Amino acid sequence: MAQTAPEYSLCAGCNSCEAICSLVHDGVVSPSRRRLAVRRDIRTMMHTVYSCQHCADRPCYEKCPKKGTAMKLTPEGVAYIDESECVGCGLCYKACVFDPPRINYVRTAPKETRRARKCDMCFERPEGPACVQWCPVRCLEIE
Repeated sequence: MAQTAPEYSLCAGCNSCEAICSLVHDGVVSPSRRRLAVRRDIRTMMHTVYSCQHCADRPCYEKCPKKGTAMKLTPEGVAYIDESECVGCGLCYKACVFDPPRINYVRTAPKETRRARKCDMCFERPEGPACVQWCPVRCLEIE
């Protein structure tokens, strides 16, 4: 499955990928709306981009109680979240096998507005993932 992957030695830690992600998807720049995360290490200057790896077995999709409605699959098999249907239960977040989980789930948000978000490879954009297109140092790519 295709995925966004960082070239750790090139990432400048600028967070442009986070900003463009939330801007393209939600029309705002907000860490709580992003679908990937940059962890900056200011000591070593080795920054890491954490994004959904689009696992072949899709544990997040399988655990969703609204599988097919809130957690959906594109024709190419990319699992994505329809936030209008998400109940905010967090089971997809708990099912993610990666540490940290690759799903943005803000547990401190009020329960009635709590929603999970994950990379959907910008499947609706003909240009592909916005984070890859707009990375100023071109450290993100599709594998």
